[in-house]
Amino acid sequence: MDRHSERVDSLCENVELFVDGELAPEDAEAFRQHLPGCARCQRGVTDLLQLKLLAHRHPERAGARAPVAFSRAPRATLWRRPLVLVPATLAAALLVLVAVRLLLPSTPRQDVWLAQRPQRLLEARLGYSSADGHRPLAARMMGGSDNPEELPFEDMAWLKQEDLHGLAAAYLVRDDPGLADRALQTLEPMEHSPELDNDRAVALLLKGEPRDALRLVDGVLEQHPRHAQALWNRGLALRQLDLPLLAARAFTEVAALKEPGWSEEAAQKAEALRRDVFERHTRWTVTRAAGRALLEAAPGELPKGFGEVPISRLFFYDAVRAAPDRERVLALLPVARELDAREGGDVLERYVRRVAEADFSRRAPLAREYAALVAKRLSPEERERFLAALLASREDDILLGALLQMGATARHLALYETKAAATGDRWFQLLVAQERAKSESAAGNRALATRTLLAARSLCPARGLEYRCLCIDRELSNLYRQRDMVDAARTHTERGWREARENNEWELENDLLWNLSQVARLVNDATLTRAYLGEYLERGREDADMRRRAHQDLASIAIQELRVDEARREIDAALATGLPLASSGAFFLTDISRLKSEPGDEAHLNRALEAARPTLSAGERAVATHMLGRFYIERDAARGRSLLWRAIEEATAPGLAEDPGAQRARAYSYTSLLHDAGRRGAFPEALELFARERGMELPGQCLLAVTADSERTLLLARGSTGELLGHFDESRREPLPQRLEGLVPEPLLAALRACPRVEVLARPPLHGRAGLLPSEMAWSYLTRSSPPRVPPTGPAVHLVVSNVDAKLPPGMSLKRLNDWTPVFGPGEQRITLSGAEATPSRVLAAMKDATEIDLVAHGIVNGYSNTSYLLLAPEQEGASEELSVPRVRSASLRGAPFVVLVACHAAHTAYTLDTPFSLPASFIEAGARGVLAATVQIPDLEAGAFFNAVRERIRSGTPPALALRDERVQWLRAGRGAAWLDSVLLFE
Repeated sequence: MDRHSERVDSLCENVELFVDGELAPEDAEAFRQHLPGCARCQRGVTDLLQLKLLAHRHPERAGARAPVAFSRAPRATLWRRPLVLVPATLAAALLVLVAVRLLLPSTPRQDVWLAQRPQRLLEARLGYSSADGHRPLAARMMGGSDNPEELPFEDMAWLKQEDLHGLAAAYLVRDDPGLADRALQTLEPMEHSPELDNDRAVALLLKGEPRDALRLVDGVLEQHPRHAQALWNRGLALRQLDLPLLAARAFTEVAALKEPGWSEEAAQKAEALRRDVFERHTRWTVTRAAGRALLEAAPGELPKGFGEVPISRLFFYDAVRAAPDRERVLALLPVARELDAREGGDVLERYVRRVAEADFSRRAPLAREYAALVAKRLSPEERERFLAALLASREDDILLGALLQMGATARHLALYETKAAATGDRWFQLLVAQERAKSESAAGNRALATRTLLAARSLCPARGLEYRCLCIDRELSNLYRQRDMVDAARTHTERGWREARENNEWELENDLLWNLSQVARLVNDATLTRAYLGEYLERGREDADMRRRAHQDLASIAIQELRVDEARREIDAALATGLPLASSGAFFLTDISRLKSEPGDEAHLNRALEAARPTLSAGERAVATHMLGRFYIERDAARGRSLLWRAIEEATAPGLAEDPGAQRARAYSYTSLLHDAGRRGAFPEALELFARERGMELPGQCLLAVTADSERTLLLARGSTGELLGHFDESRREPLPQRLEGLVPEPLLAALRACPRVEVLARPPLHGRAGLLPSEMAWSYLTRSSPPRVPPTGPAVHLVVSNVDAKLPPGMSLKRLNDWTPVFGPGEQRITLSGAEATPSRVLAAMKDATEIDLVAHGIVNGYSNTSYLLLAPEQEGASEELSVPRVRSASLRGAPFVVLVACHAAHTAYTLDTPFSLPASFIEAGARGVLAATVQIPDLEAGAFFNAVRERIRSGTPPALALRDERVQWLRAGRGAAWLDSVLLFE
């Protein structure tokens, strides 16, 4: 017998041990490889399996009979006994299942996680331990794609049956963005855990979605601060977000864990990130120093590439204005030519030559004073005398610079515009637009200011004018934030920030980074806000003002999440800079002090408001008065109430109806007054405050009024007989969830259950959330702030928008909706818009006189602005295809329509504290009498049937709230739509 035969015989001896699971892992794998080619062993395995099945079934069939004692007869005899006690079909099925399981390996046969390779493909770290061994990164192809790693399909099939987490890891280790979706799909049904969420984040990083990846790893680190893989991937996410210093900090924390291999690589990454930032900052510092030196002396050897940095042109203008003689001016000709070469033309060279011909006996004293002005060496009195001398002189270029340096352009705007236009320099064309917009904004006309800047921005991008273009983007970012136009604010902020980085404009980059944090904070994105503020803080470690700004805003996020101790630490860090808090920081201090006060809080608040007061607009002054009232009502209630009522009076002064600061002061002051009344148990007073804020009488029965502010919640209920019940709580230490089940206590619910329908007056941020009242109750959100409109007499005009030819945004994989069959009532005038004609402009025009509107389209939540919109057909001229909250708000719905939004997330409400910001609220504001919409994803066919059925009930005369409730109850009893029906809300 040869050695091969001996090897086969020895394997065949292992049949019984194999079936019983008693072989060592390596011997079991060897037998598993041998089994498919050995008929003898196959028969042995089958017979043994039959025997095991017989032994398993015998006691069941024996019942009360005594168990049969099996003897140790030769196994061959037992194998030959027929299996008579198990039905043949069941036995066959079980044998097949068990045999397949036995044939499958106990571990993957190949290196599915590429762990045996000397180098790894994936830069990220996985929570799946078998895929997280350290090896150096493999080289990457430059200028071409790496060849994708082939998948071992047999082993992947095994993983799909045995180890879904391992399967996802096998997809991810190949560093292939095309496999990231498959990994996410694999992980989707699995529960949340630190390792699984970490690997979900890795898939998102591969897909180029660092924001969502950061949210996941931050969630892991919240519970496990030293989770090595999450810390590592946080560094990668921050690096993808272009936040290198914060990324370096994350890698430094990984290095401190002292993991072999990983620690060294993390330290290298941190060092490389910091080195790149240091080198960029150094180059900018050298350029700035050289530019400032031009004010004092003729240019020596300027840094290489001086003219390529956009801010160098600003220094050039100042140097020409400050030059005390002809020689110093002409010495700037090389700089002028270098700057002209970037823009094209000779405008700066002509400027130098024109100034060189000036009468320096008159110009030189003004030039010297201008240099002192720029160096901040002039007193206020000297500045005014200098300005008067300039206005009497003919040195227009110095006048242009001085007006800007003194912040005096608003006083002399017409003169400034005339002098700037005479230069023929596009730099000043952009600067004039910026200064005019400042004046328009200060006068309260932010919309006009925005249009002024947008017109100027049409000249950008422009070589040589990058600095001015970046400043305009910064100002547009500020204006759009003040107007709560988050998408536009984000667009200009991100573009400006990107271009500032590309041009190494360090200070403008800081300003725009700060604005990014404010945009993220505006939409309540705590993760992204913390990331931007963290980077801002890292960049400003030596700058007290930057530290103060970062810490006071980090305090605001913490107090909003009711992390009271963290909020106190952050506001104390801001105060430790020695600078007075900004107005926003003072506002945060009022809330922090309510929950965790310190003896110096009152002094810090007053110091902050005194420092800010000279620069405040009328609306901002009302906010300042509110802050004092908000602070003192916790210490001296009478004084606090008096200040809050004064803030409301200031906010409602003529000309402030559209002022965002005034709107906030009014809303926030009512918030403080309401919760003060709730704490005192003065529920009738609180109800009167609800009515007074809205400026209209509230229903006398079947009303629920709710408001929440940080840790405080006030609820008032009027039952069917008009009795008033109240509930106030200030013990909450976690933010309210998105859905509001359980918020209303049972005594209030009991009073409302007798009502045929309930109107809910919910102040932001509660307005528009699902789950506030049980689904078996008929209720709606009372959204209007004026008497309801009545539809015009005559036949109903029913507009249906459906079957839209939508152009999906890049990266979005929505499918076309199923065809919608509209249902019209008798006598209705029918208007339909579909396909390519269903553009926002046509839809808005058709909505004006409609009395009934059905909008059937994809509803999308903008992840950046946290607002939802309907995706319609694109305009021919390339305008936006979004039917958004601002566009609906600006409409005039003269027919007072009832609107049905058959779209996912159509009722989604952005997080605001003063005014509801959602599509339903905007339709009501535009004149609709009611809106039906869902807060979550809905299936088109099923939802269509539901919404049509609700409308049919309304047509038959059933009030909308009852129609919604009755149809929902009927569906739920039939087991239909349970996943989304509770999220369909009515707004009236």
